[in-house]
Amino acid sequence: MEKICLVTGAKKGIGLAVSRKLLNAGYNVIMADCEDITFENDKVAVFTGDITKEKEMFELKDFIVKTYGRLDCLVCNAGIIPTPCGIDDITDENIDKTIDVNLKGTFRCLRIFGNLIKETSKQGSIVNLTSVDGIIGEPFAVIYSATKAGIISLTKSFARKLGDKVRLNAVAPGLIDTPLTESLGNDPSWTTDFSIIKRVGKPNEIADAVEFLLSDKATFITGHVLTVDGGFNLK
Repeated sequence: MEKICLVTGAKKGIGLAVSRKLLNAGYNVIMADCEDITFENDKVAVFTGDITKEKEMFELKDFIVKTYGRLDCLVCNAGIIPTPCGIDDITDENIDKTIDVNLKGTFRCLRIFGNLIKETSKQGSIVNLTSVDGIIGEPFAVIYSATKAGIISLTKSFARKLGDKVRLNAVAPGLIDTPLTESLGNDPSWTTDFSIIKRVGKPNEIADAVEFLLSDKATFITGHVLTVDGGFNLK
């Protein structure tokens, strides 16, 4: 039976790479984003919705139930890092915005769609996208780091709540070449100098890790945070 997977923040970057990877692996994919998505594939459904708005997430749930009758997998990828975001210059507006999307939005998706997976799938799986910044802390992205640390905690809490019916893990990327980081250039030395593998990561490398954790190759893994950062957190 083909698995049905919802990917949030699916329009570009890591979310788009994950969607393509899962399609190639035989999944049916629901690509959700707060911006309109154009993606022509008979195994793809697209949905425009904001994870900070509970009403829209329940509309997405209804859409999934009516279209597929079940949900097997979830990738909570949607996230932002509005600037300025350092300890000394972050604004109250950016604090609220970052928490609303990254932490509260992820919590909302886990609660709504985690329960849907538990109710409708024979064996479900969820992967959250956190960040190496949520592990080591980052003074130049202080609230972003705090929300990503919160996602690690959500991963462990929901893994315990959902039990053996739904596995829940997280992937913690380092610096990845996405539209979110393109202003840094192709090889920002300030981060590659601190990595063991001295380059910026690619979205497809994160997608590989997500696919593994969703798959039947990871059936005895839950509540785990897989760091994919080129060794950044070790230096």
